[in-house]
Amino acid sequence: MKQRISRQRKAVAGPVPVPAPVITPYEKIAEQLGAAINDAVVQIPGYNDDLSNAPKQHLRTRVTPKFIGMTVAAVEAISELQGVNQLDTTECRDTLQFSQGIQSLTDLLLGTVRRLDLMRRTKEGRAGRSALAIYSIAKRVALNPNNTHAKVHVENLKAELRRSNRPAQPAKPPAEPEPESPDAPAKGDGTT
Repeated sequence: MKQRISRQRKAVAGPVPVPAPVITPYEKIAEQLGAAINDAVVQIPGYNDDLSNAPKQHLRTRVTPKFIGMTVAAVEAISELQGVNQLDTTECRDTLQFSQGIQSLTDLLLGTVRRLDLMRRTKEGRAGRSALAIYSIAKRVALNPNNTHAKVHVENLKAELRRSNRPAQPAKPPAEPEPESPDAPAKGDGTT
């Protein structure tokens, strides 16, 4: 049994050396875009403020910007509402301007994320199909006894496929036997 394991290890023992990291044109574009976005968002007042202590109910209260605008107009038009001091009209107007200005940026960024993710998955899908086709050919090439160098690559590819196709299984704790109560009849004693 040990000899069989050692032979298997020898078959996959020669990992293919990984080339030194090279900054690709795509990484340069991503870095430039990330830097431009960071440079822009730090200009937004309050962007770097700590929002971890923001009350959760503020995040769940959902009224439309139109409702807020109508409320601001009502407070400015009715002197009795101005005396209550429950609404800072200047802050609300700033919030409305912020929302209008940021919404188009948010839409652009979310659309960009969806598009880039679709492009990534499409390119990976094409490359994956080509890689599987080459793997299939390599398996046939490795069958030839003169192509032992191909066998190592095929075994490494096979191992990687197994690793990537294996579903993540949650660890199950061992089942503990249920304790029997002293009043419960023993199993198999014929009482019901």
